[in-house]
Order: sequence, then structure tokens, then C-alpha cells
Amino acid sequence: MKIIDVEIRACSVADAEAIERVNLHGGHMPDVTVITLHTDEGISGTSFGFGGLDARATSMMFQQLVPFFLGRDPLAREKNAREFRRFDRSWNHVPIWAYGPFDNACWDIAGKRAAMPIFDLVGRSAERAPVYVSSMFMGTTEEYVAQALEVKGAGFKAYKLHPPGNMQQDLEICTAVRDAVGPDFRLMSDPVAVYTFDEALRMGRHLEELNFYWFEEPLYDYDMASLAKLSDALDIPIAGTETLIGQHQLTAQYVAARAVDIVRTDASWRGGITSVLKTAHLAESFGLQCEIHTTIYHPLELANLQCVLSISNSEYFELLYPMDQFSFGLKTPLDIRDGYIYPPAGPGLGADYDWDAIDNATVAHFTS
Repeated sequence: MKIIDVEIRACSVADAEAIERVNLHGGHMPDVTVITLHTDEGISGTSFGFGGLDARATSMMFQQLVPFFLGRDPLAREKNAREFRRFDRSWNHVPIWAYGPFDNACWDIAGKRAAMPIFDLVGRSAERAPVYVSSMFMGTTEEYVAQALEVKGAGFKAYKLHPPGNMQQDLEICTAVRDAVGPDFRLMSDPVAVYTFDEALRMGRHLEELNFYWFEEPLYDYDMASLAKLSDALDIPIAGTETLIGQHQLTAQYVAARAVDIVRTDASWRGGITSVLKTAHLAESFGLQCEIHTTIYHPLELANLQCVLSISNSEYFELLYPMDQFSFGLKTPLDIRDGYIYPPAGPGLGADYDWDAIDNATVAHFTS
């Protein structure tokens, strides 16, 4: 089997009303890139990819991978991943999010050819996954409290706050949310790398008193030394590594340095399904959890879901909240019942794409 054509769509999904509701930093709904690999056997694989603030710009980065994949066997995922490192090192140095969608599309082709969902192709670990939802950035304590109660009432299994980033305000918000939802509902905090070390230490100790489940990316992922120092000083698990270059290889260095207690990866930024599985197995070998980071839009979340259902050391499935803002591109929505997500029945990624919506949102279209 050979890849004979690569199709890249840059999609703009700007929605002023949604921006106001979810308070997105950057003032713009994230764009989407849709990548489809066509083969000489008539089987095609599709994956959503990172779009950033301008998918026309990000699609140019994805185009840098087209010469590498044309003529290759999509089933040779290990060979392709190994040889791409040399290809990229020589001239390209593409961003961390560039390779993942191509790998996901190759897995989609493999699943379709085998007439199996990817999680069965890899080896099923679970039939469903408990969902936690993550807030967007909001301005007031009252907003976080109201959303946390809404999430708990809807049956989701946990709630992760993305607090505003001012430590004193964050302390007040986390305390108020814990008081509102009670002592047993699971809460996490992800300030997205805004604290100094001293602030992270103080915040972490307060989160321990509030019985938060984990403390995510309190410092930048690249600050291995400070993360190791923080992990050693706190009892609450420190989660990190979602923004590292180097995929599973660099994550291994963080595990060896005991810089994090929970590793993070996803099928978008961290090298696709192939690298996610390697990262999870690496973490499992050291007794660590591998929690999968949201990919923002639901069609790409299906790649994450295939991974979560294929590994033994991932406890939750993450979705951004409110969820309807990120459902673009799927005709059949995610199957969420009683706080659990269930996989689609179809082969490969199992995505039922809304091609009319995708085509209507396409602002640039590239074929090889």
C-alpha cells in the first residue's frame, strides 16, 4: 500500500458568541486543519490537526511533511516515525503538532483495512472511559462555582479548573469550588504554567489541604529542575510534559529525573497515536499514570479515545467545557452517557465527519 495523495484543508471556525462564552485567550476560536491521506488501494485516512489562530498559516507547516509521506506505506508506522526524525532534523524542524495528524491518519487507514477500530487493533484495555471536563479561563469565583456544580450535576466524574492565573485569586476560587461541590468530588487545577516556583509551592500546599486530585503544569514544562524540586516538596501529584518536544524520548528524561508524577501526552501535539502509546507504556513501566491531554475539537478527541481504551494507566478522558463549542466536524456526536464516553462502532478512528460543515469552513485547500 502506498500514499498517493495528501489533502490538507485549512478551516476557520470563528464564532464571536462562542468566544465570549468560553473566554478564549487570543480572542479567536482555534482554527482546524483537516488532513486526509489517500492510498493506491482506495482507502483513505483522515485526522484533524492543530489550527492555532490561523489555519492557513499552520497548513503551510503541515505541507512540509507531504514530500516525506508521498509514496510511503501508511502501515509502516514505526519505520515512518523513525525515519521522519532524520528527515526533520536535516532541514525542517517542524512544530511539535505537525507529525501527529499524519500518524493518526495512517492508523485510520490501518483500522479501515482491518475492519477494526484502532483500540481493538492495538489491544483493548477498556470498553469506556470516565470523563472529566476542563473549564476555560473565567473571571470570577462565582462563574467557576456555578460551572463546577453544573458539571457535577451532569454526572461527569471530575472537574479541572483553568484558574485565571493570579495566585491569590486562584486560591480563593479553588477553595470556593471545593466548598461548593463537597469533599468527595474530584477536582484538579491547571494554571497553565503561570506561577513562580514559590507561588507553585504555596498553591500546591493549599491544594493538598483542599484534597485536589492533581496539580497540572504549575511551571513551564521545560523547567525540569524546578518541576523535580516541586514534585519532591509536595504530596499532591504533579502532572506535566504535554508541551515537550521530543515526544516519548524527552518524556523519558522527565521520568528519570522524577520531575513529574503524572505524564501528559495526546494524539495532536505529541506525535500521534504511535507516540502516545509509547509514552503510556514508558510511564507504566515506572508505575506512573499517563493522562491524555485534550486535543480541543471532538473529531481529534476520537484519536485520544482510541488511545485511552488501549492502555492500562490512563484514568480519565478529558474534554473542554462547555463541550458544544468544540463539536465542529462531527456529524455523529461523541457518545457520552452517565459521565462515561463510549467509542464509535466504525473502523479506524470511527469518525463520522460532517464534510458539509468542514467544506463550508475551508478557507484554503491543498492537494499534492
